[in-house]
Amino acid sequence: MARKTLAQLPAFDGHSKTVNIVIEVSKGARIKLKYDESNEIFRAEKALPVGLAFPFDFGFIPSTVGGDGDPLDALVLSEGGLPWGTVVLGKVLGIIKCEQTERGRKERNDRVIAVPLDAKSSEPFLPAVELDASLKSAIAEFFTKYNELQGKKLRVIGFEGARRALAAIRQAMAAATRKKSG
Repeated sequence: MARKTLAQLPAFDGHSKTVNIVIEVSKGARIKLKYDESNEIFRAEKALPVGLAFPFDFGFIPSTVGGDGDPLDALVLSEGGLPWGTVVLGKVLGIIKCEQTERGRKERNDRVIAVPLDAKSSEPFLPAVELDASLKSAIAEFFTKYNELQGKKLRVIGFEGARRALAAIRQAMAAATRKKSG
């Protein structure tokens, strides 16, 4: 039987609404890692300027393809940072819809927002983080600044709830299937 890579894990954990998220960047880190599926390794992609760090864990939902052609991005809200390379079960809270412009080319680059779940109890890690207006503003501000530092422009279209986020994940799964067969 062929071995699966992290990118080939299912997006959903069984038939639940719980998603698998592969962590590429730990909360508080300055170095952005990116999973290289062909070599099954994490590569250091870029560093944030001194004084800036990721305010949350960041990664991707496997077996999906987002608007930018990469797996669908996911940010995980928790008090502590998760180690990169970890696969965490996530309860989807919502999605931040974004349009990214680089060298005059626009593309969607939405990010799913989730909280980590205890693998045994399926309860959110404590203390639980709430996705309120203040946190949404901080997330939008971070991604806008992060893209600006890379010479890209990011426009936040808005935030949607869990139902729309789950629908976006299913669409990204269908896009991944089309990409494999096409």
